[in-house]
Amino acid sequence: MTQSPVIPETGVAAFTPRARLLKLIGAELISDEIVAITELVKNAHDADATFVAIQFVGVTGSDGEIFVRDDGHGMDLDTLLTRWMQPAGSNKGRHGHNQTPRGRRMLGEKGVGRFAADKLASKLELVSRRPGEAREIRALFDWDEFDGDETMLSDVRSPWDVRTPEWLEKHGTVLRLSGLRTPWNERMFRRLSTRLSRLVSPFDPIGDFQIQIESDEFPDYAGPITSGYLDGAPYSLEATFDGGDTVTVRMGDRKSARHTWPGPEALRCGPVRVRLYAFDLETEALAKIGPRVDVRAWLREWSGVSVYRDGFRVWPYGEPHDDWLRLDQRRVNNPVVKLSNNQVVGFVEIAGDHNPELRDQTNREGLIHNDAFGSLQRLILFGMHLLEAERQSLRHPQGKRTDRRLARTGTSTGLSGIPDTLERLAAKASGDLAADLLRTARRARTEIGEEASARRRLLEGYSDLAATGHAASLIGRTVEIGLEDLRRKLAALRSSLGQGKVTELGRVLKSVGDFEQAFDSVASTLVRLAAPADATRRLRGMDLATELQRVRELVRPVLEEVDGRFEVRAPEGTVLRTEMRPEAFAALISALVRNSIEWAASKRELRIVASVRVSGDELVVVYSDNGRGVMPALEASLFEPMVSGREGGSGMGLTLARHIAVTHGGRISLLSDRRRRGATFEIALPRKRSRATAT
Repeated sequence: MTQSPVIPETGVAAFTPRARLLKLIGAELISDEIVAITELVKNAHDADATFVAIQFVGVTGSDGEIFVRDDGHGMDLDTLLTRWMQPAGSNKGRHGHNQTPRGRRMLGEKGVGRFAADKLASKLELVSRRPGEAREIRALFDWDEFDGDETMLSDVRSPWDVRTPEWLEKHGTVLRLSGLRTPWNERMFRRLSTRLSRLVSPFDPIGDFQIQIESDEFPDYAGPITSGYLDGAPYSLEATFDGGDTVTVRMGDRKSARHTWPGPEALRCGPVRVRLYAFDLETEALAKIGPRVDVRAWLREWSGVSVYRDGFRVWPYGEPHDDWLRLDQRRVNNPVVKLSNNQVVGFVEIAGDHNPELRDQTNREGLIHNDAFGSLQRLILFGMHLLEAERQSLRHPQGKRTDRRLARTGTSTGLSGIPDTLERLAAKASGDLAADLLRTARRARTEIGEEASARRRLLEGYSDLAATGHAASLIGRTVEIGLEDLRRKLAALRSSLGQGKVTELGRVLKSVGDFEQAFDSVASTLVRLAAPADATRRLRGMDLATELQRVRELVRPVLEEVDGRFEVRAPEGTVLRTEMRPEAFAALISALVRNSIEWAASKRELRIVASVRVSGDELVVVYSDNGRGVMPALEASLFEPMVSGREGGSGMGLTLARHIAVTHGGRISLLSDRRRRGATFEIALPRKRSRATAT
């Protein structure tokens, strides 16, 4: 009787990987042929090569070949057998500190070069030679041999030999790839050309590392690759984050300006440099840059924001359809101001040593989405916001003059010059023609005047509604706070009535009476502020100091929520009257208060001071706060529509404030003072003199 073999109860075991494991891993790590070529170029960089050439021979057919040549330090037999042929092994850390002997930071840290070769072709012939070596090594690999279901990894044998130099005169590596997996076409060459041209960071181009493409079938994509139309971008920004709380920004060719990071949360990424270029897509705008068909084609390939680490690009950021910053979604919410992904070409530079939390995903397709990555996104969007504000100011440079013309005539059509032209023609004519021209001129002057008055009334009505809506967002909180206080007091009253405490009831009733008086004041101000716009209402004289006190009381509950104070300073015994509707003045000051609250410095009590003084025929209100102040990059365009220093801001508050001041014969301006913190605005309004003060 045969006994069954005895099965041991303890022991050790080792994994015995099948050969096709390499194929599975390669498919995950290398997404397409373009990424594969890029990985081979990175290998040449890590080998301290000064150049790498990618030569394509007959690649549109089945017999095509690809050669990758570099003049790096190459490999000897020991490196080939003990490192290169060990899956997931790498010779990258050999010299320590993750750097090459020449001091370059390693890019191909996961040893995926062999998988890139498999992605491109079924066969690989590798030839390499070390500096000073008299012979070169050669190895042959047939990647299809790894495809067998039953074949173990250790069963596949790849031949090698050491021979007299045939391919390499000095040192370096040559990869010959044959049995191409995919025929190449023009689209693939265009994508490769774009990727390689953007592979090296534009911040610090590696001058001793050149990439060259050679092709017998697509010569248009061979030779040096340029940056295309970047220099023609109408809007550009460069920003540098120091890793702490300071962002230095330079718009176009202007001087750099330093900003304290305005976000509610500190940035958790390290130092970052950003360059953004924006384009208008209208035909006329593109024609100013170059042939519009060529510019559009270039933008399709280059648009997007790329990320570079230690001088080399991190994929897939910056690919035309990789909207990793969700720029298109931002544009849907505000299409007039926001830029879409296909309008922006951007470059972001990070350093591996200073940004250790910005790490690659395992598949080499982007960075891990952690807190540091979120901070990087917020920083770039901050730069986008400034660039969009700059674009708005350049696209609408006549905003101030147009606003004054609208305030004076109610129209911007320029029709007022027609009657003058007709009268000049009448002076040169004679007889019936001259008389007809004069009659036409008078009729035109009357009709244009009536049209101007109608436009002016319409514009004032819209402006009043806009100002009311903008102020209501602030005043509404005041009413809400008052109502909450009223509810608390009424609850206390109900409790006292239930307990029958007469003394407590009297105290509560007095509190309710006090609140009712205060609430009536707030409500009457709110009703006056929110009264429907009526062009027939005449302006009346009002005292600026008194109105400032009323606005202060109106916004006091909202300021108290942020530990804010509002101080009004005015000279005693001086008449400070101007012709203006009180609700318009309240809307103007409310817009400034809202800005102060939004830009209050963290961990710092908000203080607002409004000082009134007389200056000749004007009354001047100097409004200042101690917040973060106005970003220098926005000072020139601060009052333009939809220009805001805060992501998500409407950018209309100061525009409405300026319109209110201008339509009442005054002006508002920002006073720049780098010696003090915060923002300071000067409002000048015509002084209304009484008979007692008239001179």
